[in-house]
Amino acid sequence: MYHLPLFMLLVTMSLVAVHGQSTTVCTDSRIMHRFVTIDYEWPNRTAKDSAIANEEYIVNNNIISGMKVYDGNVYVTVPRWRRGVPSTLNKIVASNGESILQAFPSWEMQKIGDCRALQYVQSMEIDPNTGWMWIIDTGRINFFAADGTTTQNLCPAKIIVYDIKNMVEVTRYVFPNEVADRQITFLNDIVIQYVNDESRYAYISDALAFRMVVYDRLLNTSHYFSHPASMEPESGNGNITILGETLPVSAGINGMALSKDMQYVYYGPVSGLSLYQVPTSVASQPGGNFAGSVRKVGNKPSQAAGMAYSKNDNLYFPALGENAIYRWDIKLDMTLQNTDISNVEMNALTRVLQDDQCMVFVDILNFNNDGSLWFSVNKLNKFLLTSIDFTGSSGANVLIWKVPIGETGYLDRRAATTVPPVTDDGINGASTTSGQGLVAFTFLTFAMSLVLTRRS
Repeated sequence: MYHLPLFMLLVTMSLVAVHGQSTTVCTDSRIMHRFVTIDYEWPNRTAKDSAIANEEYIVNNNIISGMKVYDGNVYVTVPRWRRGVPSTLNKIVASNGESILQAFPSWEMQKIGDCRALQYVQSMEIDPNTGWMWIIDTGRINFFAADGTTTQNLCPAKIIVYDIKNMVEVTRYVFPNEVADRQITFLNDIVIQYVNDESRYAYISDALAFRMVVYDRLLNTSHYFSHPASMEPESGNGNITILGETLPVSAGINGMALSKDMQYVYYGPVSGLSLYQVPTSVASQPGGNFAGSVRKVGNKPSQAAGMAYSKNDNLYFPALGENAIYRWDIKLDMTLQNTDISNVEMNALTRVLQDDQCMVFVDILNFNNDGSLWFSVNKLNKFLLTSIDFTGSSGANVLIWKVPIGETGYLDRRAATTVPPVTDDGINGASTTSGQGLVAFTFLTFAMSLVLTRRS
């Protein structure tokens, strides 16, 4: 336990007050898109009416989860957690001043039961260098039905690499059942590794099989690793409490991140606080000594879903119980601990954003090449508990944020930037820092002041 100096405490309180003062309307200028309910760009009114009548579109069963940005467009997923989701992969477009979803790449690719089409997409990755979208399709639907509908194991899991710029499929791969068991698999998050200036490996979390699935694009093969100690739910950390409402969760490995040098994969269970690191040199090869190579780097302040690694070696992740986003300054910790990335421990944590009304369940984070951190907020806890309000009286349920942060993502292959990480909150950091990080920061500041005094 530590105590913030009075000045830091006042700064913290003021920042929280600024972020907390928004009404349920959530008018923050950094919110790019708002949805009370999810609607689509239909071929015509008849198509929409027919989908509603046939329960192919059940409005209140649609919620946005995954989100990535490319070339000015925002792509989102609507996982088929429940019946009545007409399109699982989409692009946000405007219609009469409102944000709606356009089926991507087409309506034909959304057909349920057609294994050539997309069945269940929760996450995807977009390579900003090529415009390739790496789409993971679990192939199963109705995981979290509220009406007693059973899960349907329709198709084997697959990955599709799709060229957004030319609107053509680059390649696809169907995972063998021994890698992604079609009775239990739940492909959740994905990161892409470059090798010799070419995107090659995809690392994918399987939250229900408790596996890390690896796809080699060049060889068109796959393998997996199972490591119960780091991939299964943590005992006692399965309840996520947000604003007094508790969501019991029993899911394993979830969010994924990849270091900008492509040397390490980071992951952790959503039902847990731990963050782990494993070398890509081990994970990329079938039969590698995964258990002997994985390392716990620290504990997050709260459970988290997605993660995002920046080009400046900062790792961003949500704290679901705090309605906040934290940043781990890996370079600072390496300096303070006099070690390298293979041994550094997570201490220098900074809370960069927090909002109890407009950041309820931060799901997916990612960077755009313009130096902005984008993230989706979806009240997923309330959706799963069926306590979500779709009337609009509680404001928007899904928000897409864009926050200028001065950083780009791990896949940015352009010349390194020298711009330090910033936020719109007016300081190069944030409201609170972990105990060790705060002590270290205070010590460094004091030491620098002594040097400057002696020079003057």
